Amino acid sequence: MVPKVINHLIMGVVPNDFIAGCLRSWESLSPYGFNIRIWDRQSILLFIDQHYEFALPAFKNARNLAEAGDIARYLIIYHYGGYYADWDIQLNRPAEFMALHEECPTGQLLLDPSNGTLASEYFAAMEKERFLLELTKDIVETYVRGERELMYTPQYSGPFRMKVALRRHPVTSQQLLAVKDVFEFDYAEIRSAKQFGEHGIMTHFWSHTWMQVATVT
Repeated sequence: MVPKVINHLIMGVVPNDFIAGCLRSWESLSPYGFNIRIWDRQSILLFIDQHYEFALPAFKNARNLAEAGDIARYLIIYHYGGYYADWDIQLNRPAEFMALHEECPTGQLLLDPSNGTLASEYFAAMEKERFLLELTKDIVETYVRGERELMYTPQYSGPFRMKVALRRHPVTSQQLLAVKDVFEFDYAEIRSAKQFGEHGIMTHFWSHTWMQVATVT
């Protein structure tokens, strides 16, 4: 089964009160045996340098926090297993989350039915889930070939990259779920939403902090 660990990345940015509230919401899983692991810039650099040196140049030279964070999250979950969740995702219903944990013991990938992309902001896997390693290799190969500048971030390392990678490497033990099976709102709906946390296992607010320029060296 997927390890009971929630992984968050803090890429050298101090969380504001809103983000801190989202992060605290995951502490409600503690009674269910979950641990929270916070990764900062230095711990990520050390981890990649020690275990996945091939990805270090692409990580250190990322154009923004999302590209650095994408590489880090895929490798961390590949290496250790567990859950990854962006820091602007609020957990609304711990009991329903646990039911999903039991229903998807080998992991989760969220599929957006509107465009076939996969959510890079939330996923889960068992240790050594091969798809996540192959996904990272695809990103690094694009960087090494000098083709990154031909792409926007979502195509280079985010949801569209995940979509293409799953076509290239279709074997995964992660179960595919629709975004609305887990999130309160999809990307289009959140723009006009007025009340939050009233339904859905979690709410992703899409605060777009990833657009900040990365400083990871």
